[in-house]
Amino acid sequence: MKLSSLSWKQAEEKFKEDVVVILPVGSLENHGTHGPLGTDFLIPERLSEMIAEKTDVIVLPVMPYGVCPHHKNFPGTINIGYDALVMVVRKIAFSLLKQGVRRFIFLNGHGGNDPALDTVALEIYNEGGIAATVDWWVLAGDIDERWRGGHAGGQEASAMLYVDPDSVNLDEALPLEYKNLTDNLKCININTVEFNNAKIKIMRDVKDVVYSGWFGKDDPKDATFEEGKEMLERTSNYLIEFIEEFKKIELKR
Repeated sequence: MKLSSLSWKQAEEKFKEDVVVILPVGSLENHGTHGPLGTDFLIPERLSEMIAEKTDVIVLPVMPYGVCPHHKNFPGTINIGYDALVMVVRKIAFSLLKQGVRRFIFLNGHGGNDPALDTVALEIYNEGGIAATVDWWVLAGDIDERWRGGHAGGQEASAMLYVDPDSVNLDEALPLEYKNLTDNLKCININTVEFNNAKIKIMRDVKDVVYSGWFGKDDPKDATFEEGKEMLERTSNYLIEFIEEFKKIELKR
């Protein structure tokens, strides 16, 4: 159920039941010329809804803004930074902790959010609660090797074809062309170069590495609705099983 659909009295009663609360978290940022800017929050939002259809969790309104300074040169990207995300998620969590909620799941759609979510998760633990951070795209790849993706590649494009097919324009996808730093410093990922058979991390703005805005081994042109449907259904079913085990954790008093 959605917290936004409950009255304060209904929320009060639900919070007495040791409920699990899910906060979908994402980002508004570049997802190539083919994918919507809202990809990173639309997918975890839909996953949360799929979970809520089969369990008694409470789903909070999605947090659509995140930590994405490396995409800032693409129009439409909004970066609120680490401090702001920590502050907002902390305020959400501590408001609910005071009302009796002690079990949280941060269902995350963007890797740049992880340090902020980890910070708040530890604070929740120190207040007697527990918080799990789930990076949905990593989880999907763990469930099935076919679904290990990069950024705005086939994995996310397939998911968005299932979540909101009208927002995906695969015909607009550009080819992947990395901008190598030198002839001997070749990019193998967005922040990694290879030199003499070893890997070195060199941070750059995404647009200076790949003009297209997407990267990884999973080409978005290979994305399908069917793949997205299977991926999100199996991921949500895994999380439903996880939540049942998550409820068994004994919390500090």
